[in-house]
Amino acid sequence: MAKIKFTLGANVLQFTYNNQFPVSRPLEKQQVIDRAADGSLQVEDLGTAINRRELVFEFMPQADYDALYTWFDTIANGAENSFTFTDERGNDLTVKIISPELNFPEDSWGQYSGSLILEVVS
Repeated sequence: MAKIKFTLGANVLQFTYNNQFPVSRPLEKQQVIDRAADGSLQVEDLGTAINRRELVFEFMPQADYDALYTWFDTIANGAENSFTFTDERGNDLTVKIISPELNFPEDSWGQYSGSLILEVVS
């Protein structure tokens, strides 16, 4: 299993351990769904799909959290900048962070837990 990492130009965030299982890879189809007067289902497919990755971390070490905090705050600048995410399978995906905030509570001394949602942009 590959170690997950974020890459943007010369900036690389290599985590010391991977996110927790189960790994979530939701796919959302963009469709308008409604019912006709006779009760039949009507679907208009808008032709796009949204792929996301939810990264769940438990007891992340202080150094990883500090690096993630810097990445979120200055390198990715929240959702502004896209970057390469290398997942646990070694696949490279271009993503943006769509979590509105980075909020990982400190579970014990120097260990943080929380989640981060990435959206595949290409």
